[in-house]
Parts: sequence; structure tokens; C-alpha cells
Amino acid sequence: MIVRRKGGLTEFIPTPQEKRDGLIRDHALGLLENLHQRLARLERASKLPADEAEAFTALLARMRADESLNLELHASLITSDTASG
Repeated sequence: MIVRRKGGLTEFIPTPQEKRDGLIRDHALGLLENLHQRLARLERASKLPADEAEAFTALLARMRADESLNLELHASLITSDTASG
């Protein structure tokens, strides 16, 4: 994080690496879900067993729930910081 101070103003600027990390983090779950859907269609067309696809669907649901919980926790920490600060 780059910190720039000008007068009484403090500006926090993310580095290019932090921007890339954030972009990857924000879109990785959607990319995995898209890939999973494509593979599941291929497996169904090839008449392969669906056990693996169903297991990954459950894992994706768990990952989405965890990410949602993390976002809620992050939001609550931000609002409590600003309310007390």
C-alpha cells in the first residue's frame, strides 16, 4: 500500500500487485464455476458418472458461503471502525 500525505489528507493507494491480487480474488470463484459448468456438460454428454461433478458443486457452494461470510465480516469491521473512530 502506498501512502501519500498532502496537507492534512492521507491517501492510500494500492500497489499494482495488490490490484492484481484483488482482481484475481474477486473473479476466481466465478471462473471456477464457469469451468465447472463446462466440464459438467462435457461429462454429461460423454455419459460419465456425475459423482465428481456433484462433489465439486457442493464444494463451490461451500466456497461461496465462506466468501459471503468473509464479506459480511469485513463490512462489519469497517462500519464498527468508522463508528468508533
